[in-house]
Amino acid sequence: MFTEVKNGYVHKAAVRGKTVKLTEALAVAYAAYRINNNTYTKDTRRFSCDENKTQFDNKSLVRYYWDAQVTADAKYLPTDFEMFEPTEADYANVQEAMKWMKRYVMLGLGDLDGFKADMVRELSQDEVAVKRMGRIAFAPEFIARDRHESELKKEIRVEYRDSQHLGAEKDSVEAVIAILDKRYSANWETYYYTAVTTDGNLVSFGNKFAYDVGAILRCKAKVKAQTKNNLFEADETRLNYVKLYKV
Repeated sequence: MFTEVKNGYVHKAAVRGKTVKLTEALAVAYAAYRINNNTYTKDTRRFSCDENKTQFDNKSLVRYYWDAQVTADAKYLPTDFEMFEPTEADYANVQEAMKWMKRYVMLGLGDLDGFKADMVRELSQDEVAVKRMGRIAFAPEFIARDRHESELKKEIRVEYRDSQHLGAEKDSVEAVIAILDKRYSANWETYYYTAVTTDGNLVSFGNKFAYDVGAILRCKAKVKAQTKNNLFEADETRLNYVKLYKV
């Protein structure tokens, strides 16, 4: 039987029909997120050297945690899985996440796309089925991404609304840029960036190398297309054949 702890959390919440309180489910999801260096990892990685511990994907970490706690599947857990527990910092992140999600409850779901609407519904319930933790495992990444995009949209709307296209299609361009946003595609093994030039003009491109948001770089490239930013209707230039250098 699970027992309650202070601050309103149910550290080992009583399981009714193998469900747990949303706050407890999110705390475990944030613990998995922390273990994976505050990223959402889709694939488990095992190494040939024994000293390198297995890096489990977030969904598996969450699943194995609850298998060990409340289901009859604990005997099938991988031998290299190490049990973990949420920390106070993880629970603090849950509180911040719940505050952020309340804005969607206030605004309603009418203007949300399918996936975002599904996530909001999932994070609006009181309890979660142990066997349906997939979206919960993704919730820390979803909320971090959603907050970042909200802040970035505001920044573009205020600071770069007058962005202009660079050159014409196939023109060579060179500029100093600041990285505003990056996403990684495992399918293409490529990072996709949104950046802004020192003149306040938005650009986007793909690159195999990882650069931090905020990095200042010199960029040489060719114009691929003249488009609009996907968060705010500001002119954005899509680049290819991109070469990046330290300033």
